[in-house]
Order: sequence, then C-alpha cells, then structure tokens
Amino acid sequence: MKLNKIQNVLSENLGEGYHIVRENGELSPMIEWVDWIQQSDDESDIIVEVGYSATHLETFEKGIELRQIWREDVV
Repeated sequence: MKLNKIQNVLSENLGEGYHIVRENGELSPMIEWVDWIQQSDDESDIIVEVGYSATHLETFEKGIELRQIWREDVV
C-alpha cells in the first residue's frame, strides 16, 4: 500500500473507487457508492451510507474524519 496516498476526509466526502483505511490498518472493500440520508425534517440530521456491494452497507455520522486510499494505490 502506498501510505503517502492515504487521504484524510470527512465521511460525507468519501469517494467511489476508494477503500477506507481502518484504525488498525485494515482496508474496507472498495466503495461502490456513497449516499447522504436525511433522517428527519432537520437538515442537519444526515447520515452517510456507504455501499461496498449489494449486500454490504456501512453508515457513518456526517462529519466523522476517516482515511481513504484509491484502489490502484493499494497494491
């Protein structure tokens, strides 16, 4: 893995084609899609849903700092 290619991003800025780099150094599956979901009438009540495949989803609160790396920099 090309460690210098890891980017710090907020959850709402995660990108398709990236992997999340976990605290322990493990990688998530490749992100296939990212969606913002408003949970109530309050415009700030948003969660970020990340889809890795048709059956694997993960949600994050908006504004959480994460690390991601582009799929080709994982080699």
